[in-house]
Amino acid sequence: MTENLVQDAPNQAIYQAKKTDYAKNLILYGPPGTGKTYHTINYALAIIEGKTLDSIAQEPRPQLVQRFQTYQQNQQIELVSLHSSYTYEDFVQGLRPNTHAGTLLFEKKDGVFKRIADRAKKNYDSFVNRPQKNHLPFEDSLNLFLAKNLDPETEEIEFLLEKNHRMYKSIVVFDISEDALIYRRKAKNEVVKAEERKLYFNKLAALYAGKPLKEAINEKYYRAVVDTVRSQEAQLIDNEGFTELKNYVLILDEINRAHISKVLGELITLLEDDKRYGAKNALSLTLPSGESFAVPINLYVIGTMNTADKSIALLDVALRRRFQFEAMYPQEQLIDNQVLRNILTQLNQAIYQEKKSADFLIGHTFFWQKTEKDLPQLFENQIIPLLIEYFPGRSDKVLKILQAAGLQIQDQNYQWRVVGLVKGG
Repeated sequence: MTENLVQDAPNQAIYQAKKTDYAKNLILYGPPGTGKTYHTINYALAIIEGKTLDSIAQEPRPQLVQRFQTYQQNQQIELVSLHSSYTYEDFVQGLRPNTHAGTLLFEKKDGVFKRIADRAKKNYDSFVNRPQKNHLPFEDSLNLFLAKNLDPETEEIEFLLEKNHRMYKSIVVFDISEDALIYRRKAKNEVVKAEERKLYFNKLAALYAGKPLKEAINEKYYRAVVDTVRSQEAQLIDNEGFTELKNYVLILDEINRAHISKVLGELITLLEDDKRYGAKNALSLTLPSGESFAVPINLYVIGTMNTADKSIALLDVALRRRFQFEAMYPQEQLIDNQVLRNILTQLNQAIYQEKKSADFLIGHTFFWQKTEKDLPQLFENQIIPLLIEYFPGRSDKVLKILQAAGLQIQDQNYQWRVVGLVKGG
C-alpha cells in the first residue's frame, strides 16, 4: 500500500480537462464531497460559451454562478435533482389532472427533458435554415437592400459612383421591370437627367458572382449597385433574424438515485451521438401522445453520481454505454490547512484499507474553509454519520478509522465525539 491511496484509484488525478469538445452525455462520479455538483456549473458554462474548463476555473466563482443563473433564466440550462420516485412522466411527457374547468380532466404535460430538447431543436432548425452570410443569391440580397433603403415617398434609391467619376455623382433607381432596374444618372451639380436606362438582373448577378462584365461603358453603374449591396449584406442578414447556434445543458444531479432506464424509457436510444437530430444517423421516436420526438445535437446531458450511494456497476448497461464517465476523487492538496489536509489523507487511507474501494472515500470539500476549531462539529454532524452508513453495525471499525486519522474520540451518550487531536497527529 502506498503512502496516499487516494492517488491509486483509477483517474484520480487532479480534475483538469483541457478541451472544448465535450461529450454529449457525461457523468461525473465519485465519493461524496468531491465537488461533482460544484463542477457541473463549470462544465455547463464551458459548453455554452465554448471555453476550456481551465479558463472557466480562473474566473471568480461569484461571476460563474451569476452567469449560470442567467442561462437558467434564459432556459438554456436546466437542473434537476433526481430521486427514487422520479418517473418518465416527470422527465419526458405524461398526463396530469386539471380541475380548473370544474371537472376532472387529464392534460398532456411535457417534462423537463422534452422541454429543453424542444428548445434546443428549435434553435438548431433556425440556425440551419438561416440565411447564409456571403452566400445569398444576388436577387435575395438585392431585395433585402431595396426593402430597407427605398425612399417610401419617392420610391427611389440612390447608388453613389466612384468619386473620381468625370461627370456623374450617382445613379437613381426609380423603377423595376421584370428583368432590370431602371435608373437615371445624377450629375455632380445634382441635376438628374431625364432618361430611362437599364441594369439587367442577369448581368448584376454575374458581376456579383465575380464574373467579368463585358460592358466597359456601363460597368461602373453595375458595379455601383453590386458593391453597395455586398457591403451591407452581413448587416441585412443579421437584421433578418440571423440565428446563432446555441448549446443547451441539462444537469441531472444524483442521476443514480432514480431508475434512470425507466425515466428515459425508449428515448435512451436517441442519446447516442450519431442518433441525434442533425447527425448522420438521426432517429426520432413517437411518444405515447403521438408526437414525434428527437434529441438534437446541441443538447448536452451532464449527470452526477455519488459512488458511495450506488455502484456504477449497478447502472443499466445501456445507460453506461451511452455516457462517458469522469472520475472525481478527493484532492487533499486543495486544502490549505496542513493539519486538516493530514487528517483527510489519513482518514481516507483508513477507509480504503477497510473498504478496498475508492468509492467510499471522504471528499475534500467537507474541509474547505474550515479550521481545527470546526473539527468537532464537522465530524459529529457530517463525517461520523457517513462512516456509520459505510459500516452499519460496526462501530468498532468507525472508531478505528477515526483514531487512524489522528483524532481523540470519546463515547458520550452513545455517540462518538471528537475531543481533540492525537499528539503529533
